[in-house]
Amino acid sequence: MVSLMEFNRDMAEKADAMVLAYVDSIQRVTADTFALMSCGGWKRRRNVEERQAALYADSPTYRERWEVRLKTFNLNGQLISDVQGVYDIKHYDLPIAVEEALEDMCAGETSDVVAPWYTAYGFRGKGPVGPYENVAFKVTLLEKVN
Repeated sequence: MVSLMEFNRDMAEKADAMVLAYVDSIQRVTADTFALMSCGGWKRRRNVEERQAALYADSPTYRERWEVRLKTFNLNGQLISDVQGVYDIKHYDLPIAVEEALEDMCAGETSDVVAPWYTAYGFRGKGPVGPYENVAFKVTLLEKVN
């Protein structure tokens, strides 16, 4: 009999392979490149102009409140959800991969994040996102809220 820990480890390994294949397919057909984040998700790298603009822009810090728009897609490109709200940075109201991506974003920036299930909505899922579902996010950091 397989334990839950072994099952989840196997599911995570499969997710990593699926997400890597998805990221590779995007990189092959676009000029975008992605970087692996420490949590296991992938974030689109900034182009030269975006890097320059980010040097002078406001970025979120721990416990600040920011308005964020989060579009969630399945890996077939279908929109699953589109929400906008105010979140405390590093309060983990957002998926882990999104939280990590926000650390490096600046006001007004939009980034693409690809997340295996364990850095997205986990083994339970959330709302329209199913359990163990790998997803892609389009994250927009809108503005700091006082």
